[in-house]
Amino acid sequence: MSVKTVLASTKVKIFLTCWILYSLHFATNVVREHYPAFSLAEHGTLQVDEYYGFHPDIFRHTDGHCYINNNVGCSVIGAIPLLIFDPVLDKLEDIGKQKVAARGAQKNLDTTYRTKYPMRRKFFKLVKERGLELRFGASTALTSVLVMAPLSALMVVLMYHILLLRGVGRTRAIWLALLFAFGTPVFFRTAYLNHNMMVMYAVFIAFYLLWRQLDGDSAPKPRVLLIAGFFAGSTLFFDYSGVIPLLTLYGYLFFSRVTKGSPVNAFRESLPFVIGAVPPVLFLLYTQWTMFGNPILPAQYWMPKVNFTDRGWRGMDLPALDLYISNLFSNEYGMFTFGPLLITAFFPIRFYRQERFILPRKERRFVFVFFILFLTFCAANQYSRMQFNTGFRFLAPLVPLLYLAASDHLNRLSGKWLTLISVPTIFHSWVLSMVREPVIDSWRQFLREGIMFPWLRVLKLTNPPDHPILSSPFLPLSILLFCAILIFGIWRFGGVRGMSTTSENVPR
Repeated sequence: MSVKTVLASTKVKIFLTCWILYSLHFATNVVREHYPAFSLAEHGTLQVDEYYGFHPDIFRHTDGHCYINNNVGCSVIGAIPLLIFDPVLDKLEDIGKQKVAARGAQKNLDTTYRTKYPMRRKFFKLVKERGLELRFGASTALTSVLVMAPLSALMVVLMYHILLLRGVGRTRAIWLALLFAFGTPVFFRTAYLNHNMMVMYAVFIAFYLLWRQLDGDSAPKPRVLLIAGFFAGSTLFFDYSGVIPLLTLYGYLFFSRVTKGSPVNAFRESLPFVIGAVPPVLFLLYTQWTMFGNPILPAQYWMPKVNFTDRGWRGMDLPALDLYISNLFSNEYGMFTFGPLLITAFFPIRFYRQERFILPRKERRFVFVFFILFLTFCAANQYSRMQFNTGFRFLAPLVPLLYLAASDHLNRLSGKWLTLISVPTIFHSWVLSMVREPVIDSWRQFLREGIMFPWLRVLKLTNPPDHPILSSPFLPLSILLFCAILIFGIWRFGGVRGMSTTSENVPR
């Protein structure tokens, strides 16, 4: 099969476009999920003893070894490219350590990082003194470009696929899919390895598989339910917030089948889903047993007291009204401030013809039940208050489902009105994805500095301000222009398969 034939597929073009642009905006953040990934790739263990002190979420357990205070499912996936490229990373580490040794005493080592955040300066100093800055920088690039970017790009392709199945014309489906890719917080969150997006991927896939199986009167296929159950169970493997989507997805399956028969039949038909969820849950229990000697109690039980753990049980308390509001509207991490387009998901649809819905009424009810339950869980989770230094993340699993609900309104807009909405929405999302500060601060910095990618800003701030290349304002523009030409070539190269303006319409 030739390159021209491959590029004739619209789905391939969407995937490559998203992969390139997501990769271009990767961030160099070394987060807690990275450390078990480092240890797995280098030593085949979840112990992170050598990184103790690098991150506040690394703690020493009673066995004398160090672990992170969260589920390690995301780290397991992140370790794959690190394992493949471990020889290259080892070489980069050797170069870094040789630079340290060549300078003699560490007091002669330049650890300058021109940032207003003291913790970032302290971390960079620690990493550079250990000779790990090249290895860590390359590792963040690998996990972003080879894990997060392609997975998010696949979710955009899935969104496009669903829109086609629901009768949206090809051109409009491309438009809406790319608006989902770059006009929602998916753009912002794809920048670095994080478990919240892993939960989102698993939820979206499981929901799609169930939706297709429950579309009609015939019994769902056990094989497909098994796969859906695996992804639903994986949400719990990635994070304990996954208990909400796991139970809600099962409820969606069970009650959908109850309306077609008896509760006994619904339970029997749902068993493959339950069986499919078992392996990832068992893997979670295995990792907890390996790390803490107890398969049931999570990392949060063993970690020392930190901010907000004094509230409720280890930070899980009664839902707080201020967290409901902050998770939605906070300047620092609110879902609707980072993705204002998602508000349209809550606009009424009573005046639309039911057979033309992208998201039918039953599935819409599921989305809003899931929204309420998940938002309530995050309002009870006092760790939500610590999002001020990460931006939007806790509510990430809601984004694709709410976007499907919003698509019923967006698809009915004329091209003119959709353009008027799309342009500022994507531009807002782009600014946040470049600067990665609270919303107001991001816009201020963008208006002051212009275009600057997250990884490029770190390089610029950790090198002399008069660096001949990094100090040039034309560098980010040149990189952006190169990527724009590459994407233009992808869409222009070869023919186009599937030129029909509409696809299968699935009346409900």
